[in-house]
Amino acid sequence: MFSDGFKTYSPLLHAIRSEYDALLASYSKQLHAVPLIQAEIASLRRGASQKIEDLKRAFKEERDDLHEKLRVQYKLHSAMEAENKSLHQRVQELQVAANTHNERHDELKHSTLTLTNALVRLEDDNTARALVENTQQSEVLRLKNALEKANSEVDRLKHLSVDMEEQISNLTPPDVLAEKESQIVLLRKEMSAMRQNFRSLTAKFNTLKNAMSKVGTIGADSETSTPAAPARALAIPAHSSQQAPVSNAVLEDLVEQIERLKTQLDDGKAKQTSNNEDNKIEDEDFQPAGNYFNARGTADSVPEYLRYEGPLRNWRLSKRECERAVNEVWIEKEEWQDEYEEESIHLSDFIYIHLVEKYDGNQALIAEFGYNLIDALERYIADSDCKIFLKILQGELAEEVRDDELQLLMEIPRIMEDEDIAIHNGVPSGLLPIPIYMRRLRRLLTTKSEHSFSKLQKALQFEAKKGRNVAYNELFEEDEDGNQGDFCELLRAQHLEEIIEYDKQLVNAITDADNRNMITGKLDLAVLRDIIHQSDAEKTRAEINAYLARGCGCSVAEAVEMETNMDKVEVAGFITRLRDGLLKKSDKSGGGEHL
Repeated sequence: MFSDGFKTYSPLLHAIRSEYDALLASYSKQLHAVPLIQAEIASLRRGASQKIEDLKRAFKEERDDLHEKLRVQYKLHSAMEAENKSLHQRVQELQVAANTHNERHDELKHSTLTLTNALVRLEDDNTARALVENTQQSEVLRLKNALEKANSEVDRLKHLSVDMEEQISNLTPPDVLAEKESQIVLLRKEMSAMRQNFRSLTAKFNTLKNAMSKVGTIGADSETSTPAAPARALAIPAHSSQQAPVSNAVLEDLVEQIERLKTQLDDGKAKQTSNNEDNKIEDEDFQPAGNYFNARGTADSVPEYLRYEGPLRNWRLSKRECERAVNEVWIEKEEWQDEYEEESIHLSDFIYIHLVEKYDGNQALIAEFGYNLIDALERYIADSDCKIFLKILQGELAEEVRDDELQLLMEIPRIMEDEDIAIHNGVPSGLLPIPIYMRRLRRLLTTKSEHSFSKLQKALQFEAKKGRNVAYNELFEEDEDGNQGDFCELLRAQHLEEIIEYDKQLVNAITDADNRNMITGKLDLAVLRDIIHQSDAEKTRAEINAYLARGCGCSVAEAVEMETNMDKVEVAGFITRLRDGLLKKSDKSGGGEHL
């Protein structure tokens, strides 16, 4: 009725009332559902209480079980402690027994070594005695057989001589034979004179030819000179536009001067040779063709000690002279390195400094000696000293290769002396049995092949002169010509060849990987690490890191960081820098002794 009293608001009031009634109805329905919810909550509470009780019972059972286990563990711990004390006491007793056994072992070892040395000496004496007896018997038999053969040969020659005299007397009269023999002698003298004349004419021809070439060079030079410049060499006039003809008198005077200078040079060289130890150059195995070298010019690509234009004399250095020059360079380089410790210089650069000081800066003599030294090194490349010097000089090997070789040659006698002291009761005898020497050498050089060891053993047996013992210190001594024994030379040659072979193998592997790479000229450091490891499986990670750092021209930490960042490195530069140091195979399984 209240709502109907408003004409304007009547619909709104009716709508509010309807919504209010609907809301009251909804809440009334919810009030009817509250008892159901309360019943469900009570049921859940009863279930939760039951579950909590179950969990409490399970926890109590588990706690009791753990307490029981803990008591068992305490008992076990007490038993282990008691056993540990017993074991400690047993270890102490065993240690005392071990010390007693070690002392006994040392006494037995000393006695065994004494008996072994006595047996070896007795066996050596018996072998030497038997060898002498066998040698004497065989020598007697050989002489007897030789005497019988000689007697029979004398008889045969006597009969043959008689037969030949009869045949000659029947074939040719004696006066005809004498005449023919005199003719043969005359012909030989004429042939000798002709050969001497031919050599003289050849020498004059070569001298004249060189003189003509020099005269032609002088004429060509004078074409470019100014009119005011003085005439050059031997009063040949300067030319303005064309080369003036050279008269016969000038040529004859030039030839006479050259012959006179050549004679003076030969006399001085002969006088020097008479006072020189190397007066038997003709005994050398090789004589280079020609008397001159053609210099390679003065370009930047030519080493400074070889820069020259024109011909240079061939001195034909002997092997002794070559080795003396090599040793002189090495000694002065070591002195230079001691003076300038923080600086480094390549051998090709130092040899120029050495020759500048030796020849007072005369580039002609510097280059002349340089070409002669290289010629001698190539001729005597079979010698290890010459080969390694030439390889280092040409940049094919690093100087560390020579240092490693020298260290090896010093290390082997020291190790053999220790072995000698060990088997001779602390007093070195200077001798070692060949089997012991080879066994110790195998433990030292673990990367060497069985074939190489076989060759070394044969050389060692030759050095021992068919004896059982070898004087290990004498193996590495040099004679008056600077040569070493067969064993030392073979060992050095094998050491150098093994390093060259590994260098070639590693470089070829890197080059092949570069050729297979899509981006030619660059490789990842990870790939290079794998290549180095594959070329030598015994190399440690630290050694490979050192190789990578050297090839990259940086520190090890920087190289590892570059590898982590997957950086690429230029292959040609990497190989060049890698070869600046020693490339050598590592010991197998760490069994050998690192040098």
